[in-house]
Amino acid sequence: MKPAAAPPPIDRLRSPVWLWLLWAVWLFFLAQPIWTLVHAPPALPRLAAALAGLAVFVLVYLVLAWGNARRLTSRPAPLAPTLGDWAATSGLAALALLVTLSGNVNGTTLFEPLIFASAFAAGRLPVRWAILVVLALDILAMLAGLAGRVGGQAMVAALAFITVVGAAVIALVRAVDTEGELRAARVEIGRLAAEAERLRIARDLHDLLGHNLSLIALKSELAGRLVGPAPDRAATEIRDVEHVARGTLQQVREALAGYRQPALADELRGAQEILTAASITYQLEAETQVMANLSYALESLLAWTVREGVTNVIRHGRARRCTIHVVRDAARVQIEVVDDGSSHESSLLESDSPTQPGSGLRGLAERATALGGTCRAGPVPGGFSLTVSAPLEPVPAPT
Repeated sequence: MKPAAAPPPIDRLRSPVWLWLLWAVWLFFLAQPIWTLVHAPPALPRLAAALAGLAVFVLVYLVLAWGNARRLTSRPAPLAPTLGDWAATSGLAALALLVTLSGNVNGTTLFEPLIFASAFAAGRLPVRWAILVVLALDILAMLAGLAGRVGGQAMVAALAFITVVGAAVIALVRAVDTEGELRAARVEIGRLAAEAERLRIARDLHDLLGHNLSLIALKSELAGRLVGPAPDRAATEIRDVEHVARGTLQQVREALAGYRQPALADELRGAQEILTAASITYQLEAETQVMANLSYALESLLAWTVREGVTNVIRHGRARRCTIHVVRDAARVQIEVVDDGSSHESSLLESDSPTQPGSGLRGLAERATALGGTCRAGPVPGGFSLTVSAPLEPVPAPT
């Protein structure tokens, strides 16, 4: 038995560069303390040591923050901190405290490195541990402030920044991680839906063919035994085999027609269920009479549009909302599946243009063309749209 194939890796979010900016953005806090050091300098050796320590700290901070960003784009946040996490966090905190104390000049303490250490720990550790580390950094800031005889107002401001920056990074990182989990869940929902459909088809075909094929095999074996001693009986059995085979063939055709011709109402209900399961807001904009009294072929085309459009939303769209519009006038009916996603791989498609869309859209375009209609798929302002329009009275495609 072949082992089950491992699921494909999930492209979790975006380039790590953008997430790295989540930590780099806090560097603007350094402008004011550097200005203070330069314009109210201590002795030259002390100033040089403070600036050198600050430069080393910033370099280490940016390197460790890059590691945070890369890890967020490749896998979920850990449930428990590793030894490496603690080593990086404690090392950065110790360096931050050293730089803070070395920057003590004229009653002003360089609290900014502790703010950066708070941002780093908030993005590196699980939430519970990150909160504890942020509180520990608050305590270190108070001790550094007391050692430097910093005023109460400056102390309160420093503690507020350390806490608020840590809380903000915790919230942003958890949001990023949750988005990655949601995307992975959507892919899994699509995979499970396809697997369930395959199992349903296999079960239906087994129930349909199992009995009849067993009957055909038995009658064929019996006819073979009767060819010599009872040819008339053998001929009867062979006629029965032919009758059962033709009946089975008709049943298979009816079953496959049922698979290939979905009902619009069923597809709309299924779309609502799968979109809701994927946490995508679903909205249907159509009046009841719009979908009434449609020909079998036209209803099938609209149903296939819903199925293909919703499948693309689940698999490729990264959407939060999906709306299905159905519009009808005296001559035509149009259905549109539009979402607010931004990563569909299909390009603009028209049924009468030589494009190379996915097989699902190509098949949909062929069905629309067969009824004299059009099929278009492509980006629209704020998302992606799949639109199919067809006449109420089918118009044969030109040959």
